[in-house]
Amino acid sequence: MGSSVKWLLAIGAGVAGGWAIRSLSDSPEGAGVKLLEMGIKAKDRISGWAAVERERLDDMLAEAHANIARESAAANKPGHEYKRGARLVRRESELKQSVV
Repeated sequence: MGSSVKWLLAIGAGVAGGWAIRSLSDSPEGAGVKLLEMGIKAKDRISGWAAVERERLDDMLAEAHANIARESAAANKPGHEYKRGARLVRRESELKQSVV
């Protein structure tokens, strides 16, 4: 490809890019406003997503705390066997002895 053809393509791309940018706004301030508008919308979307994820994390933490409380309650019942991890634990209040 000759250098004159490359120059012609570069000028065409520049004109097309300039026309596209100009069509987005009436003035340079308009382009800045448009960019700020896009940034604000993106921030709002991210804030919404973060709120949903924060709520999911709170739900998971509450469920984990409930599971721990349930295990503790089961461990304190006399003569009750329950599994904690891979070990079987037996509590007997009369003997006050546990097999771990």
